[in-house]
Amino acid sequence: MSLASAPSRICLLSTFLVAGLPLAAPLGCGPGEAPGPRVEVKDSAGIALVLNTGEAGPDGGGWSLTPEPLLSIGTFQGDSLHQLYQVEGAARLADGGVAVANAGSGEIRIYGPDGRFVAAHGRKGEGPGEFQQLALAGKLGGDTLVVVDNQLLRVSLFQAREGFLTSARISEELGGGVYPRGMFQNRTIVLGGGFYWSSDSGDQLANGYTRRDTSYRSCSLGGELATDFGAFPGSEFFMQVRNEGGSVSMAARLIPFGKYAMQAVGPRHLYLASGDAWEIRALSSSGRLERVIRWNRAPTPVSPADLEAYVEARVAEASDPSEAQGIRQSLEGLPLPDLMPAFASLEADALGYLWVERYRRPGDDTPVYDILDPEGGVVGWVALPESMQVLEIGPDYLL
Repeated sequence: MSLASAPSRICLLSTFLVAGLPLAAPLGCGPGEAPGPRVEVKDSAGIALVLNTGEAGPDGGGWSLTPEPLLSIGTFQGDSLHQLYQVEGAARLADGGVAVANAGSGEIRIYGPDGRFVAAHGRKGEGPGEFQQLALAGKLGGDTLVVVDNQLLRVSLFQAREGFLTSARISEELGGGVYPRGMFQNRTIVLGGGFYWSSDSGDQLANGYTRRDTSYRSCSLGGELATDFGAFPGSEFFMQVRNEGGSVSMAARLIPFGKYAMQAVGPRHLYLASGDAWEIRALSSSGRLERVIRWNRAPTPVSPADLEAYVEARVAEASDPSEAQGIRQSLEGLPLPDLMPAFASLEADALGYLWVERYRRPGDDTPVYDILDPEGGVVGWVALPESMQVLEIGPDYLL
């Protein structure tokens, strides 16, 4: 028996142009100037400590998104080839089209620059070019797509137009829970960061609050271990374990406003955080800690109104009154932290900039990302359309 985190779901894809000012964060303010972001860098035994203070102005420091998308893919009704379910990654192609890992159908789907369906590669199965649980890890030159199957423990290569090329088994050295997080410029794939438990380990899970370390490793396109980055703080869960007649069942529920593992893969760095404080660790592709990035933002307290709004939002997702009552009872009995996570998620773009999503109170559906330059200094922020989930950030576009 194993326990792992569930995949995400998305129904529509859009590509927006991003405008920004890739300038270093100012070190101070002149007479009469409004205070802006400031950065101070210190050296600690060869590790750069990057300390940010202040905020970017109301214009976001010059960063913005086009008001309308250049391309939209997906429909809720109509042609099934344009209905997307369980999207686990997407990448913009050289001609402006988009490759989509549509895990719901076990396919890599290719759409042209005009949004029209072009081709589908793969299907549900276990043979060459088939999938059980696929996710897009990255893209090589020539529109070659790198796909990881977490269940079959396999790396596969597909050419966007022509289809399946080759596959390789992921080495047992990588362990369980090989969730793909992205790919470095050196073509190694980062895996890990999820909650994974197997009864084969002999370890026992207990009822109540649980927070276990999570691990990260990278592998080559051939599936061999490249770098072991080590263990880092994982997500906070509330475990419910039942043993009835020798049969063990369990459920792991995220704690409202609990801390959780966050990661992003840039061209040359793996960024890791847990939300306990506004701190991000930048590790090189070889595993060396190169930079610790901090921002002196005050944490946000959790109020009773926040919990009530959180519970009501989950209850609204129930399909019937009985399910709604069960959701309400289970959530109201969970432990509640005093402070919200310092931020919500991390994304890294093609130029090495780091996008840090601000944590939002329940009911706030507008994602806002603070943008840090490749050295860790704050340079601006940008607001995205409501309920958008970032899949890829290129030099001048966001998918």
